Amino acid sequence: MPRKRKQDAAEAQWNQRQKLVQEFAELDREIDLIKPRLFRHQKIRQLILSWLPSDLAPEEEATVPGITCDILISSRDKVRQVTEDGRKKLFKLWGPRSFIAKCLVHLKDLPDPKDDDGLYTVQALAGPRHLHVIAKGEPGREPAA
Repeated sequence: MPRKRKQDAAEAQWNQRQKLVQEFAELDREIDLIKPRLFRHQKIRQLILSWLPSDLAPEEEATVPGITCDILISSRDKVRQVTEDGRKKLFKLWGPRSFIAKCLVHLKDLPDPKDDDGLYTVQALAGPRHLHVIAKGEPGREPAA
């Protein structure tokens, strides 16, 4: 491939990346504008769910009337979980090492969920990365290479 065609391909790729960065920034602004509404939606959802009678059976649905529409609250979803007896059987089947390797402990179940002394947990910078839109020319910001 001639050198000129390689340069053209690299420039086209760079231009495409710039367009995608611009589109992401625009979408990010739009998302920021609807975040308060999403938060309000979730709060009202929780409030409506709190109106359900405590004796409503899991398989039953309920309707909450509104002015121009009603809200249908569905029956509960099916959720599977391993029972205590199931855990004992798996411990025997897999053995202690494999069972512990596959075991999942929720942090909220620890004797001290914060575990500041690191008795049960370890912290590392292994979580997801986040993208932050920075306007060009913003003070104190240099573009990354």
